[in-house]
Amino acid sequence: MQQAISSGHKTTLAVAKEILLAKGNAFDAAIAAHFAMFIAEPCMASAGGNGFALTRTSRGNIQFLDFFCQTPINKKKLNRLDFYPVKIDFGSDSEIFHIGLGAAAVPGSIAGIFEIHRRFGSIPMKELVQPAIQLAKEGVPLDAFQAFDFQLLEPIFRQDSAVKDIFFKSNGQIKEEGDLIQMFGMADFLTFISNEGERGFYQGGIAKRIADDSQQRGGFLTRADFENYHVNVLDPLKFNYKNRYVYLPNGPSKGGAILAMMLSQAKEDESSLALAIEKTQRMVANESKIKIQLDLLIPNNNFRLQPSVSSNRGTSHFNILDRWGNAISLTSSIGEGCGYFIPDTNMQLNNMLGEIFLLPDGAHSWKPNTRLHSMMTPTMVTQKNGDLEFIAGSGGAGRIPFAIGQVIFQLYEKQKNLRQSTEQSRVHFQEEKFQIEKGFDFSLKKENTVFWKNQAMYFGGVHSIFNDGKKLDAIGDSRRFGVAEVF
Repeated sequence: MQQAISSGHKTTLAVAKEILLAKGNAFDAAIAAHFAMFIAEPCMASAGGNGFALTRTSRGNIQFLDFFCQTPINKKKLNRLDFYPVKIDFGSDSEIFHIGLGAAAVPGSIAGIFEIHRRFGSIPMKELVQPAIQLAKEGVPLDAFQAFDFQLLEPIFRQDSAVKDIFFKSNGQIKEEGDLIQMFGMADFLTFISNEGERGFYQGGIAKRIADDSQQRGGFLTRADFENYHVNVLDPLKFNYKNRYVYLPNGPSKGGAILAMMLSQAKEDESSLALAIEKTQRMVANESKIKIQLDLLIPNNNFRLQPSVSSNRGTSHFNILDRWGNAISLTSSIGEGCGYFIPDTNMQLNNMLGEIFLLPDGAHSWKPNTRLHSMMTPTMVTQKNGDLEFIAGSGGAGRIPFAIGQVIFQLYEKQKNLRQSTEQSRVHFQEEKFQIEKGFDFSLKKENTVFWKNQAMYFGGVHSIFNDGKKLDAIGDSRRFGVAEVF
C-alpha cells in the first residue's frame, strides 16, 4: 500500500517520510514530525504548546486525543502580574495581544506525544527524537511562511534576550527567509526528554523551573498544575454525510461541532454554502448553546463541551497515512507565545490566557482547572464499510472548521477532485461581513461584503489526503505554503 503525508512545512514532511521509510508506522512518524515542528515551525509548535489529534489504527478504530492547554488550578491574586500588551502589526491593520507568564496555561504537547507513543508507537522514543536533534544542531532555513510569522511576532521574540541569537541576526534585525534557525538548547532538551520521559517535563526539574519563575515573576502556574495534567482520550464526534461517516474532534474543540453544523446546512451551490456559514456563525455566537443547536441539526450526537474560554491562534497541521492503513491528523498551537522561553530548552510557553477579547468579563475571568476551547479540527471521512477516504486539517484561527468544510463540500457535493476542491475559492462570514476570495461564485446581494483580489492565508490552509479507491492523492494548501507527497 502507498503512503502519504501532507503538512505545513517541507522539513516536517521530510522527517515524517524518513520514519515511514524506516518501517515506522504513522504514529511514530507523527511523533518525530511534531518534534521537528519545534524548530521548523516555532511559531506554531513548541513543548510549551498544545494540540489535538485524530488517530485511526489499521483495524479502523478512530480516537480523539485532546492534549490542549489547561487553565491553572488556582487563580490567586498576585501582587505582581507578568501580563502586558504587545501590538502585532499586520500591515493594513494591527491587533493587541497579551503576553507574559500571566498569560500562560499548562502546556500539553509533551504529554500528547508520549500518549501517542504509549498507545501506538513501534520505535523507541530515543530514535524518534534523533531527526529533530539533528535539525536543531544543523539548523533549518526559514521558509516564506515562517519568515512572515517572524516579522509579525518580532515584538514577542524580543522579550527574552536569552534567545536573541535564534531569532535575530547579528545586526539586531529579525531573521528573514533563507536564514538558518538553530536551537542547541532544544537538542539537549530532546535528549533529556527521551531519557526521562514525560515525567522529566511534568514532574521533574523543567516543571519546577517554570513554576518557580512563574511564581517569582507574576504568573499563575504552579508545580501542581504540571503534576496533574493529563491527556484526554475520547470518542470523536461522528455523523452521516453523503453516505459516509465524518469523524471530528469532540469537546474541548468547538471546531468539530461547527463543521458538522455547516455541512448539514450546505446544499448544492456556493450561495447555499455561504448562507450555511453565515447561519452557523450566528448559531454558535453563544458558546453555551452550541450543543443545543447541534442537536437540532444532528440529533443523538455524542458531542460534549464543558464551559471554558477559547483560544484560536498560531496553528499548523499535518496528516500521515502509512502502508498498513494507520493514520493520524494532528493540529498544534502555541497561540502567539508568551515571550517566556523555558530556560535551557529554547522552547516558548503559550499565551493561551492572553486573548482577553475572548473573555466576556475581562482579563483573568477564566475558570480555574478547565480545558480551554479551540477551533482546531483534525478531520477524517470514511466509507460506511470503514475504509478511510479523507484526512484533513488546517491552520487559520476561527476559520479552521469552515475552511475544511468547504473542501469537503467541493469533494462530495460538487464531486471535484482533491486539487480542485482545495484550490476552489472560499468564503467566510464574520463580524457581519462576508469575506469573498477571488473567484468565489457569490450571487447573494449583501451589504458589507469584502472581495479579496487574490487567494489568501486568511481563508485557511487545508492540508489533506484523499483516496477515492482508485488513486491515493495528497495536497498541501498553497495559501499557507503547504506540501504533500505520496510514495
